[in-house]
Amino acid sequence: MYKIHFCLLMVMLLLISVYGISADEPAWILLEKGKAELEKRNITESLDFLLQAVELNTDYPEAEYWIGRVYEAQGQAVLAEEQYHRALDRSIYLRVPQDRIGIEYRLAGLLLNLDTSRKAEALSILYGIADKESDSNPVTVSLEHSYVDLITTEGIDELLYLYRDELLFSLKARRILAEESWNEGHYRSSLLLSTRVVLSLMTTATIRYRLAHPDWRFDIDEEKDRLNPDRDVRYTGSSDGLEDLLNRIYSGDSILSDWLEYEGFWPQLYLLSESLYAEGYAKIAESLWHLMVIDNTVTGELTPRPEAGRWGQLSRSQLREPFISVGSISP
Repeated sequence: MYKIHFCLLMVMLLLISVYGISADEPAWILLEKGKAELEKRNITESLDFLLQAVELNTDYPEAEYWIGRVYEAQGQAVLAEEQYHRALDRSIYLRVPQDRIGIEYRLAGLLLNLDTSRKAEALSILYGIADKESDSNPVTVSLEHSYVDLITTEGIDELLYLYRDELLFSLKARRILAEESWNEGHYRSSLLLSTRVVLSLMTTATIRYRLAHPDWRFDIDEEKDRLNPDRDVRYTGSSDGLEDLLNRIYSGDSILSDWLEYEGFWPQLYLLSESLYAEGYAKIAESLWHLMVIDNTVTGELTPRPEAGRWGQLSRSQLREPFISVGSISP
């Protein structure tokens, strides 16, 4: 170990003389320079700055992490993994404690891209991320099964009408876990995870859309209650519920539609539909497939919804002849 640190010191001294790196610069400036060089794809220069930052501050998880990013950019997965673990081991020193989540995501992504023997380790990290958010709001854990009970009996519009649940840092983890659960044939788990992911995405979309359109609200058709005639009766229109919201977003809110695209809304909606079908809820699954196609009421033809892309095409195929894609959500 002493020899390794001695060699690193000698390398640093050589780099200072060759590249003119100032030994007087604090570690955080060297870190920022290293990140900037990596962004410009100047790998060698980036590593130079980052290694010197670690030399100046031995408990510097941010620098350890970015060294891992450099190694990953070089295709050196083993070294990158070691660095991410070093960063996590020193995470108590993070200036922003929440940055640990980002390091865990990066490590999990690296492991998923290695080989199947590392998948279990990657999924364990992702489940850990999901559990952290659940621990911070234990009430939602008991609600997860309620979400599934409602969507499987009443459909997605009723779910979105009655519940709001906005995931924060665990959204990405649950999205990956939902797909991996499907790939492994764990359809109930996939249904549980994908239901909450879609609910979270549409909760955020609803909040953002209403900020721009204060008079709008998420509505569903309901029959008038004869016993309570003064109750709030929802409107009846050509479309309502999720269909209405999606039509509004994709016809007049490019920022929100771009955000949905970035967050992978359509593949998640399709995964939810597949999970419902695999668990025996064919009618509910069919209602989701219809959201991803355009029904021509005159000709009876189904056209994939343009913004849904391949998921619209798959939904059209499902409506013609339902199927289950084993090992992947798309054939």
